[in-house]
Amino acid sequence: MTEYLNTIIKTRLFDNIDKKEIPNILNNFKSQKKLYEKGNIIIDMGDKVEAIYIILNGKIEISKEYDDTRKNIVNILESGEIFAEAMALSTNKISQITAISLSKSEILKINIKYIFDNNLEKNKNIFIENLLKIISDKNKFLSMKNDILSQKSLRSKIILYLEYMSNMQKSEKINIPYSRDKLAEFISADRSALSRELNRLAKEKMIELNGNKINIIDI
Repeated sequence: MTEYLNTIIKTRLFDNIDKKEIPNILNNFKSQKKLYEKGNIIIDMGDKVEAIYIILNGKIEISKEYDDTRKNIVNILESGEIFAEAMALSTNKISQITAISLSKSEILKINIKYIFDNNLEKNKNIFIENLLKIISDKNKFLSMKNDILSQKSLRSKIILYLEYMSNMQKSEKINIPYSRDKLAEFISADRSALSRELNRLAKEKMIELNGNKINIIDI
């Protein structure tokens, strides 16, 4: 697992924990490395979730499907990010989302029960504190997404999303982590309508478009 230490550290789960201690902690947590091919389902709706998943490499789509076949992308995660932590810690562990591998991916799986059932008191407490901070940040992200979805117009959705990304990346020159198709699903919009509205914003000199890079001029 040592070859993935630099990636694992990026998760923030191990903030304020000595890097040399991490292999020992992962061993005590009985972590397991899993390989998934492109298109493999890691978590399906209705699954019982009892583990935290750390992405060692690859790209994972988190989405929710509805009875009318609509699909809404919750997020797309990459190397160094984690998922399923809130479900694993909740009393109702039945998944309401689907996690699918968008590329060949390696995942580190840590069963929640092993985090609480070990003697690494100091490091365990730091780990749990870091975990709670991550969950809090993700709740803020989901709150932002709910704000976007509640907007009545597509333009309002796009502007709110761009403002959020600008704040998060601390720059008016932002990088969109999604393809145009995935961004449309993320903000619950038609892909063609999204492209038209982005082009209108560019013509009105509110933004500059350069593929997945957008320069905010005046929104």
